[in-house]
Amino acid sequence: MNILSKKIKGDIAELAVAKRLIELGCKVLFPYGENHRYDLVAEKDSKFLRIQVKYATPKDGILNINCRSSNNWSVLHYTEKEIDILVAYNPDNEEIYFIPVAQINYSSLNLRTSPAKNNQILKINFAENFKELKI
Repeated sequence: MNILSKKIKGDIAELAVAKRLIELGCKVLFPYGENHRYDLVAEKDSKFLRIQVKYATPKDGILNINCRSSNNWSVLHYTEKEIDILVAYNPDNEEIYFIPVAQINYSSLNLRTSPAKNNQILKINFAENFKELKI
């Protein structure tokens, strides 16, 4: 079994998102170094978006997207001052979801990829609603 490291998963997600952005007509810029709160920048029609990318493996019909970064010393939550959009990559089907930073909460966000067993629809973030990039 080939277990991917967290770094490799991040690289895979970033490249998949960059590919999708290019297909959507964006120019993609990668910041130099590791000390940025965003992973890449998309530019279209002279508008720039700072993008944080997350690799999110679905479990029980839900993508749980971490809305913070952490290391051995601290946990930092993403804010509107640091990023414009959080983009989740689902490795199971290679779908990409564009989540405006204003819609993320403090720690995590769940996107439902399949209907709830109890058919609940209120207060559910359906992944389907986040497939379109809005610049």
